[in-house]
Amino acid sequence: MTKKATRKLPPAHDWQARDIEDWNVTTFHAYMVDKHKEMFGCEYVPFRGWQAEKGMLGRLIGTRTRAGTHDKAMIKRFIDEGFKSYKPTPQYPGTSFGFLYSYRRNILQQLEAEEGRKESVKRAEMTAEEYDRLSDWL
Repeated sequence: MTKKATRKLPPAHDWQARDIEDWNVTTFHAYMVDKHKEMFGCEYVPFRGWQAEKGMLGRLIGTRTRAGTHDKAMIKRFIDEGFKSYKPTPQYPGTSFGFLYSYRRNILQQLEAEEGRKESVKRAEMTAEEYDRLSDWL
């Protein structure tokens, strides 16, 4: 019996050492904790608790047993854009993934629309190339 060759990944909380495609829910949380401290200067507090946020992230990026609905790079961009656009107040000095996903999902929609436009342009370019090849053949 042969063993399946697998590469050894860095620990899940070490987001800097992992490729984005190797990130999991723990990696995303570690990334948000570090970015939150860097950008807002305060501790990250999850929205409705850690388990609720893990569930939200798990549905989006997938788990070992379930496929996700979004690309991991897209979710990272969503987090980055959400953190960047958040305006801290004395009452709410920071934000969380749960808040962004619940109340600022328009950011994710904008990113999806941008990605869709890029895909449309790419398909149109391929169609134009195929048309040129076909016209040369004729």
